[in-house]
Amino acid sequence: MKQRALITGGAGFIGTRLIRDLIDANVEVLGVDSYSDYYAPSMKRSRVKDLRIGPYLREGNIEDRSFVAQLISEFSPTVVVNLAAQGGVRASKTNPRPYITTNQLGFVNILEECEKQRVPKLIYASSSSVYGDGLTPPFNERQALPSPKSLYAASKISNELVAHHYPNVNTQRVGLRLFTVYGPMGRPDMAVFRMLASGILKKPFHLTANLEVARDFTYIDDVSRVIKQVVEEASSLQPHEILNVAGSNPRTLGEMFKIFNQMGIHVEINRGEADVLDSKITHGSSEILAKYGYSIPTTNLETGLERTWNWFNSCDINQIREWYESV
Repeated sequence: MKQRALITGGAGFIGTRLIRDLIDANVEVLGVDSYSDYYAPSMKRSRVKDLRIGPYLREGNIEDRSFVAQLISEFSPTVVVNLAAQGGVRASKTNPRPYITTNQLGFVNILEECEKQRVPKLIYASSSSVYGDGLTPPFNERQALPSPKSLYAASKISNELVAHHYPNVNTQRVGLRLFTVYGPMGRPDMAVFRMLASGILKKPFHLTANLEVARDFTYIDDVSRVIKQVVEEASSLQPHEILNVAGSNPRTLGEMFKIFNQMGIHVEINRGEADVLDSKITHGSSEILAKYGYSIPTTNLETGLERTWNWFNSCDINQIREWYESV
């Protein structure tokens, strides 16, 4: 059966890449995005233009239940990929409302309408943040989760619980725990973007973490490839399944700075107090991903950073400054 994919958060970092990849695979695609001002909407519009996906996007907000209902009714998707969310662990301390309205109520709107309108499959973005601290790595999808360290993590745990317990008759649900996604066109609140932008703009990078903090950095192309595979084939999965999307190869911030030095990138670092919301390590097991035959992310950090740096050097410095300062 030919897939018809509805992508929320379609102007976002992952959404734009996924839409482009699905179009190239001859999947019928419709994206939707609210172009929120969490970071510069101009960056979202720049992604849409660069990837030539404008004709496949509509503007709208998943917090509006009637809009969601009409969207699904008109497009009749075989699969919905819900990437729309307020991101950022630290921002949830200062602006908590979107973590309720978008991440939870918006998600429920999507889930309810998928079930009501008999959409066969819902894929939704969860996060490595759900693992918090205290578990033995590599983290696997069957471990009992500790108390969340942030409202952002709580919103993602909530999505997983609602997807599991909401009456399920018509819609298979697949939650993807994404691990520190980075790459060209990445979000300007994320550390990789801010470090490389600091190097370009000759600004100091304010480090509020120990150099031993480790992350399972996952390159954008690898993430889009996995989601595309789940879009195209998920028949072997359970009615509600959770999958880590990670290469199971964490690297420390100290290692990242060494790579920058090897690439000739100078980043001036101002050390501050560690943020209590940051987890010490994210390290996802890829065993279940491999069990179902999906691609395990393999792009190493050196290659991913080089590609991201090349993208920075292709951008107008004033655009980089605008995006950097918008957060």
